[in-house]
Amino acid sequence: MSERANCEALQRWGPNMTMNVAFDVNGGWKEAVVSVHDLHFWGEVAQHDLAWTLGHRGAVARDQLKAWGLPDHVSAEEALYHCGDEAQGFVRFVAFKGAKQERIRAGAMPWDTGGIFSLMLRARNLVTVKDSLLDRGFTMVADPVTFDYNGQILTNIIFRGPDGVSFGVYERVNPPLTGWGHVRRFSQPFNCMQIVRNRDATRNFHRDVLGFGAFVDNDARNPTPSDSNFGFPKNLTTQYTTKAAIMHPRGKLDAKERDNGRVELIEWDGFEGRDLSARAVAPNLGALMLRWCVADAAAACQAIAAKGIEIYRPATMVIVEPYGTLTTFSIRTPDGVIYELISRR
Repeated sequence: MSERANCEALQRWGPNMTMNVAFDVNGGWKEAVVSVHDLHFWGEVAQHDLAWTLGHRGAVARDQLKAWGLPDHVSAEEALYHCGDEAQGFVRFVAFKGAKQERIRAGAMPWDTGGIFSLMLRARNLVTVKDSLLDRGFTMVADPVTFDYNGQILTNIIFRGPDGVSFGVYERVNPPLTGWGHVRRFSQPFNCMQIVRNRDATRNFHRDVLGFGAFVDNDARNPTPSDSNFGFPKNLTTQYTTKAAIMHPRGKLDAKERDNGRVELIEWDGFEGRDLSARAVAPNLGALMLRWCVADAAAACQAIAAKGIEIYRPATMVIVEPYGTLTTFSIRTPDGVIYELISRR
């Protein structure tokens, strides 16, 4: 089978449960791995509140746990969810057993750096469907905020759930959103926000080490006091500069695409928080890592190492369902986020 045919393959898991496991090596991150305390709770959230579909559930393979640097007495169960026919933005919830765990960002403020701040989703009728998550025990960083972003009117809520897992949820108010007809309530994560110590350094890491281009790269300051979706005091919202970069393997994406697999890097000039990057490792609780598809993980590992970048976990072969046997290795960003690069060979 050719590489393209292999990448476009569909694999069926149970009745009426078709999961698109295509590998797009330039399509941004494939899935987020999220470490949780209660797999049943997060399954209820994923299926009933977010309206995602279960694509795989089972034990995490021993070779995968070893590749994550975990000792033999640690085991784990996992459940992988997807949204509609979308081949990206999967979320893999993993519940570890037999390991001491710390919550990565459960007590973090928005300006604390390190790890993954939030997985970013789209929603239909956000103000209405928010109650489903609140009834589960989620909280909001701030009340819903509607704002103009480059001519788009958006409403945003940042939800914080158990284990320090946060979802930044957006509804496009105007102009109407197109190309997202697969979404019933909440979309797959299409972006991942990271609060960083130095936007320029982390942007350059994505550009120079990984070859990404910028979807957005700018500095902005509010001209007048305004409500903040991050919960900042209104009277201070004119006093700081937001330094942002949104990076993707293809740079600025084609407008017809669902703009999946981005990472958003945010630095607030003048804010100094704690650095939590040391916590952002397995088996700690929270959004743990992003997985990216590459054509040849072993070759990519060598190329990145040749640039002087430390390899966090060396290249090895592991079983990752529903994909099968993969070659995988991982690196960490300047802010401690684990990127696991995977390939089918």
